[in-house]
Amino acid sequence: MEWNQLKEQFELEAIAPMEWMQNEFKKIRSGRVSLSILDNVKVNAYGEFMPLNQIANLQIVDARQILIKPYDKSQVHDIAKAISIANIGVNPQINPDNIRLIFPPQTEENRRDNVKKAKQILEQTKNKIRDIRKDVQSTFKKLDGMSEDTLRYFEEELNKLTKDYNNKLESSYESKEKELMSM
Repeated sequence: MEWNQLKEQFELEAIAPMEWMQNEFKKIRSGRVSLSILDNVKVNAYGEFMPLNQIANLQIVDARQILIKPYDKSQVHDIAKAISIANIGVNPQINPDNIRLIFPPQTEENRRDNVKKAKQILEQTKNKIRDIRKDVQSTFKKLDGMSEDTLRYFEEELNKLTKDYNNKLESSYESKEKELMSM
């Protein structure tokens, strides 16, 4: 087995945790609202649970406000109920043909709490990368007929690769932290 095969195995497995971290970061609210905060809202519409973005038009009005216009106006109350159940930190304001979500301004305490959440997500992702590293490491240690030099080379290359991925994770975290702490 060559190093390139092991490297490819590592990189393929590392994609999932990195994407997971990015998705989790999107859910953490900064000073400006994002429609991704509504990604997990499922509305009971027409007898089945559907994603909110399939039954309504979602629009960011300003830095703290989202406007939801249902395609079918009879769904307004079902949408409001689904948003309340999703517990996104805001109560929907119901109008006859739309719903407004007005988010409170972020306080310094909220910002610090969100940075802590982001740090926890970073650490979980690093642990997943370490687990992938252990799996790849055990794969090449099980191989028969490998010289000590080859094993040492694989180990060094795996350490470099892991360090590169951890640097990418740290960089992503730092940009999220900067976003969270800015007004």
